Amino acid sequence: MLKMAETNKPAFPQTPDGVTDWEKVFEDPDQGLISVIRTAQTSENLRACMMIVIRQLFTRDDDELQVAQLTRQLDDLLAQSGGAVPSDAAIAMLRQIKTQRQEMAQAYLADKKRKKRRKNRRSAAGSASTKNAIYLLFKNPKYFIGLGLVLTVLLIGVIAALVIGGTPTTENVDRTDHAAGQEPADPQKDGADTPKTKPSQQDMPLPSFTPTVRDTMAAPVAIVLRHVTLPRSLGKWKRGPTHVMPFIFITDERAVSDVCRQFPYILSTLNVELSKAFQDIEVFDEQVLAGVARRVGPILNSRLEEPVITRIFLAIPMDSRDHPPAKCALASDTFTKYLK
Repeated sequence: MLKMAETNKPAFPQTPDGVTDWEKVFEDPDQGLISVIRTAQTSENLRACMMIVIRQLFTRDDDELQVAQLTRQLDDLLAQSGGAVPSDAAIAMLRQIKTQRQEMAQAYLADKKRKKRRKNRRSAAGSASTKNAIYLLFKNPKYFIGLGLVLTVLLIGVIAALVIGGTPTTENVDRTDHAAGQEPADPQKDGADTPKTKPSQQDMPLPSFTPTVRDTMAAPVAIVLRHVTLPRSLGKWKRGPTHVMPFIFITDERAVSDVCRQFPYILSTLNVELSKAFQDIEVFDEQVLAGVARRVGPILNSRLEEPVITRIFLAIPMDSRDHPPAKCALASDTFTKYLK
């Protein structure tokens, strides 16, 4: 039985495929999460049990928004229950989470099998090519003749290189004369005029450079935050981005530390505003992100000594490899494509 003091992620049972057995995690009659919820006798106990379950299911750093969203849904259920214990509604919430986790597990297994098949096909293709080459070599005598000719040419080339390498060169002759006390011939005494020295690259004038408007424009100063997960009401829109990358544009690079000191408040504000904006969204719309960004900017400026934030941009990552190096830091050249 799940104890009230436990908040760490437990060791969930696994399926033979190596993924979490979510059916057993939720539905086991003795130790399943739903069986824990059924034991709640009051609304206070139900909320406490549900919060423990939610905290055990969402343990990653980027799950904070999901936890806040589920907590809000739970509080709405309790407020609308009229004093009764809404156990059935809470269990329905858990079963929706179970369905989502099962879909994620199936997608993971399908991707794993697809990668394994692709790897096996490459290995089989390489093995078949090697076998075909060996088979043709032994089957057709002309391949032996060709191989013999190639080896013969290589052998002749090696012998020629050794023979030519033994011939004394001009440099060796000069060294021999110098050792015998003879002075090398002066090329100026042959009557030839000394050629003029070509000017070096440093002596040549550089072409003039006229900066364009784009060259003279200073790059915007922006702070990039770690990814923020977008809230999804259970059963609502399933297509679209799963997270955004916040960019905070500021007037002075020296204000980066002042803004980043407010990171917990910034993250909390974004979570609250995103949760409000996406509460009843059926289809994803980027304009919703723009509206959230416009509202959050003035809220954050009110926390700072000086209003250094000019605007906020909630960017949808263009590449899965675009990850900020820290929770809150000055945006490097890697993120220039987002700052245009």
